[in-house]
Amino acid sequence: MEELLKALGPWPVAQGIVIGLLVAAAGFWAIRRGLQDNQRSRDDNDEARVVRIEEVLTVRLDLSDEEKRWQWEAYKQLGHIESNSFEMKRSGEDSVELLREILKSINRLNDGRWNSRQ
Repeated sequence: MEELLKALGPWPVAQGIVIGLLVAAAGFWAIRRGLQDNQRSRDDNDEARVVRIEEVLTVRLDLSDEEKRWQWEAYKQLGHIESNSFEMKRSGEDSVELLREILKSINRLNDGRWNSRQ
């Protein structure tokens, strides 16, 4: 390898190309090895996932009356949160508009004061 680079010494562009190809080959090897390791770990995870899925397949579709009532209350609370958030957004927009008007008024007062001094 060193002999090849010494032979290419008078041609730095060719030397750069050879070094670039070596780096690209090392990168390709690292990516390929990483993908193979990733595939192996994915296969291991798939096997573990199948085991976990078999363990968790018990699903209860019937809700008791009390659970249905709790679910309904939760939906109502979410509706209140949604409407309150829109009201808070509108209130925030109104506050920003008022602050902009106050800033415009202050600027007009300062302009008048500045002009009276000139």
